[in-house]
Amino acid sequence: MIHETISLTVPGADGAAELITYAPDNFPELGANRLRPALIICPGGGYHFLTDREGEPVALRFAGLGCAAFLLKYHVAPRARWPVPQRQLLSAVAYVRDHWQRYHIDPHAVVVMGFSAGGHLAGSAGLMWNKQEIYRPLRRRPAVFRPDGAVLCYPVVTSGPAAHRGSMENLLGERYEELLELVSLERRVTRQAPPFFIWHTVDDTCVPVENSLLLDKALRARGVESELHIYPHGSHGQSLADHTVFAPGQDWAVSAPCSMWVTHCAAWLHRHFGDYALAPHPDEAPKKKRK
Repeated sequence: MIHETISLTVPGADGAAELITYAPDNFPELGANRLRPALIICPGGGYHFLTDREGEPVALRFAGLGCAAFLLKYHVAPRARWPVPQRQLLSAVAYVRDHWQRYHIDPHAVVVMGFSAGGHLAGSAGLMWNKQEIYRPLRRRPAVFRPDGAVLCYPVVTSGPAAHRGSMENLLGERYEELLELVSLERRVTRQAPPFFIWHTVDDTCVPVENSLLLDKALRARGVESELHIYPHGSHGQSLADHTVFAPGQDWAVSAPCSMWVTHCAAWLHRHFGDYALAPHPDEAPKKKRK
């Protein structure tokens, strides 16, 4: 496994974000030229902190399922406001795609994954990768920043009645009133968005399920493929929804039905990005039609 920490510096940021890699090696028995989907994981924390429960455990699980995982430690309030975290994620997408050979990844299978406020960040990348305010200071053509898919786990989406106000306040700071509508993701959907996988629980009392319902409806209305899973029970912040992401003695907080999201997501990745195919030649990137 290639396990290293990459520094990502973007305009407007106070220092560098960190991208931690969990990229499995290739072996003859596994396919010497095997290419894997890349997952860039954005933990939640209300744009105020980053929870460890939605970071390394998730990366290790999906690396074990055949993906190259990348954990993004993006900046949060008060250190950073809009659009610094968004730029950091777009920069991570470009970095991973540029270095596809080093990490044995399919450069046409770069997927962003986010939890809660990290879900808002991942959704921002999927829906606003070509927004000039975000990408122009990075001085590259916008297509390099477009994710090939987005996985949103109990995401913060809307700035409307079902909003998680704390996340929006932390992201926008003094520009809260000015930008509130802009960052409402269900309003930012275009036909240029990649496929989405979204999951939520019915009784989430922190980020209401209406967030995911609104986004799924907006995606479908514009012809963007969306797979939505609504699980019957589970408090906010389930992460992998098993004992590996809860401290000893906290098993009461685990919602077993939610744990199926990993299986459902792995099947979605497989459908969209194939058999983690072999490259025709080690020095040649595969040519795939974007979805």
